[in-house]
Amino acid sequence: MVDPPGLGDLLTQGFQDGVFPGCVLVHGQPAAGRARILAVGFRGLSRHRTPIGFAQLYDLASLTKVAATTVLVMKAVDRGLLSLQTLLADLNLGISKDQKPLTIEHLLTHQSGFPAWRPFHVDPELADKDRLLKAIVRERLLFEPGQATVYSDLNFLLLGLILEKLWAASLSELFDREVAAPLELKVTGYDSKGFAAAPTEDGPRVGGPLGWPGALILGAVPTGRVHDDNAAALGGAAGHAGLFGSAPELWRIVRDLAKTWSKDEGVLCRRRTLTAFMAVRSTPVDPGRAAGFDIGQGPLAGAFGHLGYTGGSIWWDPAGDRAFVFLSNRVHPTARNSKITGFRRQLAEILWPALG
Repeated sequence: MVDPPGLGDLLTQGFQDGVFPGCVLVHGQPAAGRARILAVGFRGLSRHRTPIGFAQLYDLASLTKVAATTVLVMKAVDRGLLSLQTLLADLNLGISKDQKPLTIEHLLTHQSGFPAWRPFHVDPELADKDRLLKAIVRERLLFEPGQATVYSDLNFLLLGLILEKLWAASLSELFDREVAAPLELKVTGYDSKGFAAAPTEDGPRVGGPLGWPGALILGAVPTGRVHDDNAAALGGAAGHAGLFGSAPELWRIVRDLAKTWSKDEGVLCRRRTLTAFMAVRSTPVDPGRAAGFDIGQGPLAGAFGHLGYTGGSIWWDPAGDRAFVFLSNRVHPTARNSKITGFRRQLAEILWPALG
């Protein structure tokens, strides 16, 4: 394999233009076992200004939703513990079926009706997971489940709590046992594990999505602590955020899913389960999403994946056997840096056609 023309120049330009302090990219044909890896820049700027290597550890932010929570839900489905149509009212969560006729599928597709975000971290009592669960299920739904798609961290916060109750184990333990161990992942998990993670925000910073009411002005995020404050309040492990990982090890997850899709030879889930999750659920008002995965637009049409707030992205086209994992810490030194939006578009325009 070779890199497409202009790819290395784009990464270097992104570094020079301040899109990110550094980045790591893996791209290729995962089912065929072909991949290339590139790394550009430094761990950080104001902190840890050292050159990065291929195995650089990053805060994965919402890539946690795909790499951890969605995979763990697929495993639960394979083992008969859940189905996509399981009603939350049947899981002893304090949810009435008449009041909130929610299913696991509604949470995975962000079609539950829950609001996008809440500053749960400002209430110390909600560090107790039982109290947090009750606070989430008390939230007023914005619309009838299945009638629209509104991306919400609450969906995956709740899925993480459900998984812990279902297996009577923490998300960190579940990920290490069910994902990291079979794939022999050494650095990826709900803990930076002493490895040198790339820094995220310096202070003062906004404790929540920019512009949201209830977001506090906070200090710098210590290196190795999860950037997401709701996840940090839960000890660093949550269904929506908290995972740390490297691009090569995330590629192993993508490759395993690709092996399942092509030959049903992966270890993370069965092909019938993966196929069911990747069916797109449209709604009366939007194109919808797959279960756990976003769907690509523009040059990424036909792809499934996810973005991470800290600067990462995963995209995979199972039919065309092409994928890439891109990790960066664009929130360092500040999340007010929004240059990643245009960069992501340029990356897809250069890389995706060449992989096809």
